[in-house]
Order: sequence, then structure tokens, then C-alpha cells
Amino acid sequence: MLENVASLSITTDIWTSDNNIAYLTVTCHFIFDDRLYSPVLATREMRESHTGVNIANLLSNILNEWGIKDKIVTIVSDNGSNIKNAINAHLRKHHHPCVAHTLNLSTNEAIMSNKDFLDVLKKCRTLVGHFKHSVFASEKLKELQTQMGLLVLKVIQDVSTRWNSSVHMLDRLVEIKAPLSAAMTFLPRTPDFLTAIDWELITDCLPILKPFDIMTVELSGEIYPTLSSVIPLVRDLQHTLKSIITNTTAGNALQKITIDVIGRRLGILECDKIVAKSTFLDPRFKKAGFGLIENANNTEKLLIEELSYILNNNHQEDTCCVPINVESNVLWKQFDTKVSQVRSTLSTGITASLIIRQYLEMPYLNRKQSPLDFWKKNKNTFPELYMLQIKYLSVPATSVPSERVFSKAGQITNDRRNRLHPKNLDFIIF
Repeated sequence: MLENVASLSITTDIWTSDNNIAYLTVTCHFIFDDRLYSPVLATREMRESHTGVNIANLLSNILNEWGIKDKIVTIVSDNGSNIKNAINAHLRKHHHPCVAHTLNLSTNEAIMSNKDFLDVLKKCRTLVGHFKHSVFASEKLKELQTQMGLLVLKVIQDVSTRWNSSVHMLDRLVEIKAPLSAAMTFLPRTPDFLTAIDWELITDCLPILKPFDIMTVELSGEIYPTLSSVIPLVRDLQHTLKSIITNTTAGNALQKITIDVIGRRLGILECDKIVAKSTFLDPRFKKAGFGLIENANNTEKLLIEELSYILNNNHQEDTCCVPINVESNVLWKQFDTKVSQVRSTLSTGITASLIIRQYLEMPYLNRKQSPLDFWKKNKNTFPELYMLQIKYLSVPATSVPSERVFSKAGQITNDRRNRLHPKNLDFIIF
């Protein structure tokens, strides 16, 4: 497959196993036969220090092994300075920052700046921790849910490294508020329960944080194009945040800072060439996916330039097709000359801008339909645009695919298998 694709993208990240061995994982993303593929290429032990040079050397070895180094459109990773240095300075490839990581940084910045919300979050963690560690408390909660005819649900403990786990924790507490309040009256030595003001703050802040979680999940997919959705999702996120009505001081403060952070950290993606081209070539979005019409127009110009280059190359290839044996084809000379003239006229007449205009005039694809199905049906109508969508729609929005490997690897290299050789781990994960 990799030998037959002209362009692809990769994601990469470094992680450390339980027995303190560092690994670098690489996943590959490409469209082949109108399907999106996201295989794991390698999980290699990293013995040297994690400098830009060492990361670049290991990445280079993996890419050369597969013969794909010259086919890479972009490399997606987190914003770590060492990995960015490896990609930009040493490999001389385009680096695309993981959007999920940027969303994580954005929400953490907003939450950490809100003391009132942090205080309530701390109380919630203590409360959930008590129900997690006390068998009597969890059984009482379960018993009361059954008596009230409610769905039996457990509390959810958040994880410090996953901001959205805090959203899930708070959401669950709101969901089981009634049985939880009742259970507290039966329990001795319980932590402080949430006050009416605390509950009000939680219900005020949750609608602000939930859209971030939904967006993270949607952009973390592997079996459908994700990069093309980034720009319209960021615009919709901004619109959603502005439309929320808050009732508390903490909620109002959280709303303001999230709007500010999103504009600062994610608003610039509309001007990113690769992200913008991906959105434009998605028949669900085209120009309507952009927030500013000038950004959509700039992207159109960039695609016309790239399309013109492809058309010129194709035209040169066509004009170079001379019969091998001219003597035997002497009778066809007049006909071949005539066809050559017609072909030349067509090549100069059907310009890149006309192709783009024809594409834009087609009806928008339903948002729930696959853009890959659209391009499969229209590959003969727009052969050059079809080539470009293969290049840009296959780029993942996040480095989540390589991070998912960590979870799988953690199940393989556990305490009972801590002497598993790194080479064998690579084979098993592959």
C-alpha cells in the first residue's frame, strides 16, 4: 500500500513503560483505494537522551525502512520543543501540532485561573474518593438508586493528566445528585458535602467545558477524516461559548477566559495552509467551513496554484508521448497532429480556477456523510482535485493514534512481562 500512495502523514510520540524503558511510536495515515488507513509502523526503544537530534535519527531510520520519507505531508505530534526541533530542524518536515493537546492546554489554562472552580473541584475529588474507597458508602449509594427506581451509576474519579475526566466526574455527580445526597445522611465520618452554591457553580461551568470534551472526542477518530473538521469546529465552539448564559461569578469568569484562550490558541489554525486546504477539499465544508471569507479566498488561491502545477505537469507528460516507431505510423500522422492540437487547446482552456469553480458549484455534502465516498464517485470528474484530497484529507488532527498505542502497550508490558524484549514488543504491537 505504501509503495502505491503518493502522499501520507504520520503521528509520533514518546512514552515510558512500567519497567522504565522509553519507546518512540510512529503511526501512518493515508488514503488507499478510497479508504482511510491508520496502521502502527513501529514502536522502537529509545536508549539515547531525548534530544532533537536523537529523535530525528530514530524517526529517520523508521521512515527509510518503509521508504516513505519523501512522501510525508506533515508529522503530527504534541508541542514538545525536542520533538518539534527533530521534525523542523533535523528532518526538515512540516510539523502540525496536535489539536487535542492544544485543547487540553486551553482548558487547563482556563480552569487553573479560576480559584472558585478549583476549590469546588477539590471538594468533588475528596467526595468521589470517599465513595471509591468505602465499600459501605458505595453499596449504600447503589441501594438508594435502586429504591428510587434510578439507573445504578458509580461515581467517576478524575485523572490529573486528563482534563476531560474532570468534566466526566462533575457530570456524573450532577446525574446522581439525589441518591448521593440521601446516601450522605446514612454515612458516618464523611467528607464535606457540596453546598447549594457549589452545585450552582458546577451546573454553571459544565456547559462551558462539555463542548471541549465533545470536540476532543470527534477529532480523535482514526477511520474518518478529522483535520478538515478543525476550522468549522473551532468556529462552532466559539459561537457556542458566546451563547451560554452564566449565573455565577465563577461561570462568567470561566466563559470569558475560554473564549479568549480559544481565539489565541486555535483561531490561527484557519490560516494554516494544510488545515485550510483540508477543510476546502472536504465537500461538507468547502468555503462555508471558514469563519472569515478572506481566509477561504486565500485557500482557494493556494489550491489553484497547486492545481495549476499538477495540470502543467500532466500537459507536459501528454505532449511528450511520441510514437515509438514513426515510420509505421506515417498514415496516422495527420490524425495524430490534429488530436495533439485539440489536446493542447483543452489543456490551456480548462484552467485550475474553472475546476475549482465547478467543484464549489456542486451541492454541499451532508455533514454526516463521508467525504471519501464523494471523492470516490467524482474521481473521474475531478482527477486532479482527487489527487489533492488524498494528500490533505488523510492528515490526522491529533497525535492520539500514537498515544492510543501506549494504552495497548501498557497491557502487554506489565509487571508479569517486564522482561519482554523491546523488539518483541514492537512485533506484538505491530
